[in-house]
Amino acid sequence: MVKNILFDMGGVVFRQNSEEAYRRFREAGIDPDDYMGEYGQKGFFLDVETGKIGADEFCRRMAEAAGRESVSWDEAQHCWLGFIRDVPLERLHNLSKLREKYHVCLLSNTNPFIMAFTRSDRFSAEGRPISDYFDTLFCSYEMQAYKPNPDIFLKALAADGMKAEETVFVDDSLKNVRAAEALGIRGLHVAPDEDWMKNLTALLRGCGSL
Repeated sequence: MVKNILFDMGGVVFRQNSEEAYRRFREAGIDPDDYMGEYGQKGFFLDVETGKIGADEFCRRMAEAAGRESVSWDEAQHCWLGFIRDVPLERLHNLSKLREKYHVCLLSNTNPFIMAFTRSDRFSAEGRPISDYFDTLFCSYEMQAYKPNPDIFLKALAADGMKAEETVFVDDSLKNVRAAEALGIRGLHVAPDEDWMKNLTALLRGCGSL
């Protein structure tokens, strides 16, 4: 019986625009290919998403890498927010519907720049923060753990008293889904920006949880 559903954020909750984010970082003097991959970060980009450095240190290192005197917090956030194309209300409404029956959590590799936006009333067209749509937010930089490392899943399960066999994880990265499945969590791999509700409903129905 499924009691918990964990969701990735980029490409699952919001639709992504990696090209725009890369354009903004290049405009700021950063070659994104040096620091970002399709499903993960490298260097000080990874450090800020694993909580090894904070936002201010990220700005300092970004300025250093760009050969500039400084990079402001607002400019760094502007670059990161290029990843967010839009936040479909239908997806948020589906999360709210799921919360009527399940414990619904976010489990995301992310950073303080993106989360400052999502935790504000600018996140949704309804003027509500992301926390209004989830029971718990598990963010890599706060947990100091990063998908697909098993630690982030184990910490999330322990924090909310969830059992792996009662949990489903939805992500657009097959590598992350496989990591969850190795721990006994049911995985649902979705294509980036795919509407996942139909497949999730089928999965829940198939295991007798709907």
